[in-house]
Amino acid sequence: MNLQLRLGLVLSLLVLLLSSAFYLSINLPETNGYFYADEDSLIYQEQGQDAIAISHFISSAGDIEAESLLLIPEPDIIETFTDFNRLMYAHSILGKEAKSGVLQFMSAEGESNTVLIRDRHIADLPWDFWFQLLVATGVCLIGGVVWAAQPSKATGLYALTGLCLTIAIVTASVYSTRSFLIDGQLFRYLSNINSSNAILFSSALASLLWYYPQRLGRFPAVYLSFAAGIAGVITVFFQIGSGASDSYIYTLLIYMAAIVFAATQWFYTRHKPLERAALLWFLLAIFLGTGLFAGFQLIPAALGMDLLLPQSVLFAVFLLMYAGIALGLLRYRLFDIDRWWFEIWSWLLGGIAVILVDLALVSIPALGETAALSLALAAVGWIYFPLRQWFWTRFVSVPTRDLQKILHSSIPMFVDIRDVGELRLLWIRLLEDIFSPLSISPLDKMLGHSEIRDGGQVLAVSGVFNENHSIEMAMPEKGRRLFNRGDIAIIELLQAQFKVAISAVEAREEGRFAERDRIRRDIHDDLGARLLTLLHRSADSERPLVREAIKDLRALLEALDIPPRSLSQMLSAWKLEFEERCQSADVELRWQQRGEYLLSLLTPESQHQLQRIVREAVSNALRHASPTYVAIAVDLKGGRLSISIKNDGSVTEGGSAGRGMSIMRQRVADLQGQLNIKIDDGCWVIDVLVDMSEIIA
Repeated sequence: MNLQLRLGLVLSLLVLLLSSAFYLSINLPETNGYFYADEDSLIYQEQGQDAIAISHFISSAGDIEAESLLLIPEPDIIETFTDFNRLMYAHSILGKEAKSGVLQFMSAEGESNTVLIRDRHIADLPWDFWFQLLVATGVCLIGGVVWAAQPSKATGLYALTGLCLTIAIVTASVYSTRSFLIDGQLFRYLSNINSSNAILFSSALASLLWYYPQRLGRFPAVYLSFAAGIAGVITVFFQIGSGASDSYIYTLLIYMAAIVFAATQWFYTRHKPLERAALLWFLLAIFLGTGLFAGFQLIPAALGMDLLLPQSVLFAVFLLMYAGIALGLLRYRLFDIDRWWFEIWSWLLGGIAVILVDLALVSIPALGETAALSLALAAVGWIYFPLRQWFWTRFVSVPTRDLQKILHSSIPMFVDIRDVGELRLLWIRLLEDIFSPLSISPLDKMLGHSEIRDGGQVLAVSGVFNENHSIEMAMPEKGRRLFNRGDIAIIELLQAQFKVAISAVEAREEGRFAERDRIRRDIHDDLGARLLTLLHRSADSERPLVREAIKDLRALLEALDIPPRSLSQMLSAWKLEFEERCQSADVELRWQQRGEYLLSLLTPESQHQLQRIVREAVSNALRHASPTYVAIAVDLKGGRLSISIKNDGSVTEGGSAGRGMSIMRQRVADLQGQLNIKIDDGCWVIDVLVDMSEIIA
């Protein structure tokens, strides 16, 4: 079943329930005057007439005692089934008498009076009837649209709570807003359906909290919850127990199980702050609504106390509950629902607004149908939609990601790219511009495709540079929203563009490497051969100078052989080299590496210079200081690379400032960096600080 069919099913069911409530209410008998209770007495009064205290109603089946019980808005608070059945019987007799068009009663003074019965009109329906239908509509639509947008067991149970609650509200709206008369059999059915769905609502709520946000175990709690609910329904219809108010006890017992499940869910998220924040919002919305209703309706009814507020008004707390969960969908993406869930609501409310405005204008006698429809469309188009757009922009939407503009501005950047290292910088920059994540960090494994994790908090992006790593971004728009499937589509579009650019850059780099290899061979074959010849022909006093030239030539050729590498790759090679050297000298190597992840490649020249600096420092320590350990600490923070080489041993020779140290200073200067040599706690320490912008490819 696709989205359209699921939405159609939700709307059809809602329309069926609302139209049934309207049909039943509009067909109830209406009296010219109105009845009200004064303590235990029943009073009747017509407009402009004196109030009359009623003794009893006169019928062919026998007199019916006039008591305030006949006006009760919610019969399931009656303590005994005897009183409940007596109420239904009285309304059945009065309903039959009302079919003749009149209802006779005897006043307390012994006078006979007649009440005229007429058909009910839409204007006779009280405000709380429409209010209850409005609440039922909101509850049903929120729950139903959640299920339609993301069908699952959790959303199905959530929608079921909304359906049960909707049926309970719709049935109550009929009998609780009657003027006085209602068929007793209809009254009984509606009351039983209302009580049964209140019980099943608690069963669905307990089951939802067992499954969401995570299943609490394999124990069949859901089956037991609904079994208890069905048992409660049976007691309602077959009147098992002491009275109709027992349904509130069943509802409260199952509701207590829901509280236990919620507490367990809370315990399971104790080490997950973001998940607990989402759960807190979810539970706050649920228990704020159900708790208020339980406190003002269920508990007083179960204890036989008077209700503190009319039930029709209390139903509003459920609308607050479902609206709170809707806000949780926006902030925490509860049930893993994307933001387009709100676009469905925009469509629904737009259609409802057009219908309501049109009905209001058609009801004005001076307007014809054509004029009314035109005014309705104008009002919705010029007032509703601008207000909706303002509300959406102000309270719901996140800053627009103008992808077309970003891609258009990035095209010139691709033209000026010289190597893959610059492409890596551009890749990170575009991800930050488009998504504005709270953080970007590495993944140690290669992903086959990008994926959303942790309920939308994290987007794991597959590697685009054919390397054995990927990256992950956390909380887009600086934490204002969660990732969705549309973000993956954007990533795939960017990756396709980058793959084309990578192919072009790699082709250009292959040509450059080929030319560099040709130059290296020429230098090795021509200049190297000539230096060797010069070495053999030169005098003994000149040979050290020639050997230094040959040594420098080899270093130059070695630098030409180094390919561009990432910092992590270079450090891994260093660690292996220095472990071997220290192990051969029976010296402990203490290696420490920390800092930010870096995708950019280092130039061959910068790799060569850094390697010679660290190699020279380690060589000095091993050669002159006779240390027990050499400690190398590498830290990358704020775009600056820090390398510290420390060793114990002789402090008079381990840091010898001879020719090697002078060369180190020159190499650091070539990298636009800083070199600091000091003695700390009897150990030589050499600190190198280099700006990463000076050494990346």
